[in-house]
Amino acid sequence: RDVDEVMRRTRRRPLPAHQVSPESALRFGYVLGAVSFLFLSIAVNVLAASLALSAIAFYVFVYTLWLKRTTTQNIVIGGAAGAVPALVGWAAVTGSVGLPAWVLFAIVFVWTPPHFWALALRYREDYAAAGIPMLPVVRGPEETRRQILLYSLVLFATTLVLYPVAHMGPAYLGTAVILGGLFVYLALRLWRERSPALAVRLFKFSIAYLALLFAAVAADAILVR
Repeated sequence: RDVDEVMRRTRRRPLPAHQVSPESALRFGYVLGAVSFLFLSIAVNVLAASLALSAIAFYVFVYTLWLKRTTTQNIVIGGAAGAVPALVGWAAVTGSVGLPAWVLFAIVFVWTPPHFWALALRYREDYAAAGIPMLPVVRGPEETRRQILLYSLVLFATTLVLYPVAHMGPAYLGTAVILGGLFVYLALRLWRERSPALAVRLFKFSIAYLALLFAAVAADAILVR
């Protein structure tokens, strides 16, 4: 809450706005985590439930309480928490975690830094005021734009790995190439033009990118069958 109160982007959230007490939020979080674990254990399987619980624990205790306030690599390492749901979904359906699931995990993991760094470029002053060592604050916008471009290239390559590993069809491959090409194009423009508006545009596109890419994974599986 102390961080969110300082930042313009987050100060209207229930906790920093003092609409919900920290104690109530903590109790709600514990209950929600416990109920979700029990539900997944009973309705799906223990592996999926355990993976989901590990993501919650990693996000709260490793990312939020430690990484976020101590290193410029907070988003890079913390991205693991956001990537675990890909493993949860795979485990829910198959009861195991195979190589294709880890590739999906890697896609989300590599997608996370350019997604959040684009936002951090826009709200660099906010993060600086809150004392959060985001990459644009510590290393500067130029290095951040370079890292965004590098990660976008790695992301493009990672999405192509799923094609042979998961035996995807042409629908997925075509979608991955088009979306990946657009992502790299926007990242390249951001690196060259240094425009705050382009950073926001890349951030918004990255949200649509991930949704459309995973929709293509699902659609391709149906078409291949």
